[in-house]
Amino acid sequence: MAVKIRLLRMGRKKKPFYRIVVMDSRTRRDGRYLEKVGFYNPIARPVEVRIEKDKVLEWLKKGATPSKTVFNLLQKEGIALDWHLIRNVADEYVRKVEFGKWELSKKMQTALPVEEQEEKKVTSKSKKTKTKSVEESATTTAEEQEETGEAVPKSAEEPDTATAGEKSETNEVAAEEVDEVKLAEQTDSQADNPEVNTES
Repeated sequence: MAVKIRLLRMGRKKKPFYRIVVMDSRTRRDGRYLEKVGFYNPIARPVEVRIEKDKVLEWLKKGATPSKTVFNLLQKEGIALDWHLIRNVADEYVRKVEFGKWELSKKMQTALPVEEQEEKKVTSKSKKTKTKSVEESATTTAEEQEETGEAVPKSAEEPDTATAGEKSETNEVAAEEVDEVKLAEQTDSQADNPEVNTES
């Protein structure tokens, strides 16, 4: 009998909850299992995973094979590393050292994203304050110049914040206006010279 450690789906529609169970590989997914060794809740934030390490290692020693998903969960919990060391006949001291290294690397990985998120928040806040200060300074200079009666060109009033797309649109509009002016001049010249129109 081939024994597998795999997931057994529980929960309701669109709200899955899985038990990690040991069962015969020929049994259907939600069928009868030999032993429950943990659970996995993907809906919870953060994701909940509880695995009874001793039971899993006992079944692995007996020859049970984990499914891909269960193996990934075992890796995240450090049980796969422990099983690897047991299979390679590592002594207790080596297992403790390796497991300590694994725990340290896991803590570092969880700590880094939090620091990166804080840095992103700080940079986004500083960008917002910079844009607000530029807008405020532009409006205050425009108001001061209006009070004094000075005419200021548009480029001095507002900072150039147009994107490449906006610039290309303004260029297209300007080109269309030039084409309309040329067309109007041609129609005027044709109206003034009716002889030229009849010849061509």
